[in-house]
Amino acid sequence: MSERDAAVREMVDDGAARPETAVQPAGTAVQPTAAAEVSYADSLPALVLLVPATLLVRHLGEHGWAYWTAAVLGVLGVLASGVGIAAAVGSLRRGRRRLLAVYTVVALLAACFALAVRLFGS
Repeated sequence: MSERDAAVREMVDDGAARPETAVQPAGTAVQPTAAAEVSYADSLPALVLLVPATLLVRHLGEHGWAYWTAAVLGVLGVLASGVGIAAAVGSLRRGRRRLLAVYTVVALLAACFALAVRLFGS
């Protein structure tokens, strides 16, 4: 092992340099070590299910098939919201992309609340 490689390993071990920015020996790939960050796409699967469910109950709620279809879509949307909210809270705890994480939590909670009010209110 060369002196340069030993110095890089020391810096990485001491926390002075991140592995992403450290000089890597030729022929080795840099593996990302950071956890996944929250993005706008985290809220889309839940919103794709929650918005049509809310619209079904709003406009066709008097029909039994629309109510039950909205309920099934809503349950799937709430489960997907739980995953998105968990990712956003994790991002908040790590201090990354705070505004986007707050937006994701607020949007998903608002959509879940609107659907619950429509389903249980009718």
